[in-house]
Amino acid sequence: GSKIFPSFVNFLKSKDPNDGTEQALLEELKALDEHLKTHGGPFIAGEKVTAVDLSLAPKLYHLQVALEHFKQWTVPESLAHVHGYMKKLFALESFQKTKAEKQYVIAGWAPKVNA
Repeated sequence: GSKIFPSFVNFLKSKDPNDGTEQALLEELKALDEHLKTHGGPFIAGEKVTAVDLSLAPKLYHLQVALEHFKQWTVPESLAHVHGYMKKLFALESFQKTKAEKQYVIAGWAPKVNA
């Protein structure tokens, strides 16, 4: 999942729908979906939450909130393992207590999108 965040940022900032940034993000999300499927999940390393999951959670949250708001884009339903993973991550008590409100995520990305 190391390239998910830069792929998300490139797609979010892109003004050209045919520049390949959406496809690059989809490829990264498909790789994550495949990993979760083959390693039994629900988390990256299996049953227990690790630092990798805690690092990915806010990035996936920003991806979800910003792309939905600015591009009316959501993670494809076909990536069922990614959807389940995000749901599990976002339900963690630690995540619920520390996540930014959606309006702040949107406000934070607005200058980069509108640049």
